[in-house]
Amino acid sequence: MTQTRKLHPGELAISWLLLALSLFILYQAYRISGFSGLSSAGAFPIASAAIMSGCMLYLVIANLRISRNTPADEKHPAWVAIGELLPRRIVLFTLLIVAYMLLLQPLGFLVSTFLFLCGGFIYLRGSGPVRSVLIAAGAVAVIYGIFHYLFQVVLP
Repeated sequence: MTQTRKLHPGELAISWLLLALSLFILYQAYRISGFSGLSSAGAFPIASAAIMSGCMLYLVIANLRISRNTPADEKHPAWVAIGELLPRRIVLFTLLIVAYMLLLQPLGFLVSTFLFLCGGFIYLRGSGPVRSVLIAAGAVAVIYGIFHYLFQVVLP
C-alpha cells in the first residue's frame, strides 16, 4: 500500500519562488568576478548557488508531479494558502501591534503599553479583564521603574 504525499497549501508557488530566487543568486554570484578558475572569488558562491538552484529545480519538478495527481479542492489554492499561512489569531494580534504603534505618539509609552498589554492578555490568554489590568499595570510599573530609575532612560 503506497501513500501519496499531498502538497501543502502554497507549496508549489513557494517552490517556484525559491527557484527564481536561487537562479537570481546564481546570477549575482557569477557577477562577483565571473568564473575564471576554481580559486577565483566567485567559485564558492557560484558552486553553492548552483547546488541550491539544482535542488530547487528538483523540488519544483517533484511538486509539479504531485500536483498533477492531486484532485482539486473546492476552494482556490491561493485562499487555502493564505488561510494556512495567516491564521485569524495572528492577523488580529498583528493589528493589535499596529494599533499600539499608532497610539504610542498621541498617548505616550505608558498608556499605550498598558492598553496593548491588557488587550494582548485578554485576546491571547483568554484572561479576565480584572486580572489583565492588574498584570498589565504591574508590568508597566516594573518597566517604568527599571528604565526610568535604573537605566535613567526618558520614556516617550
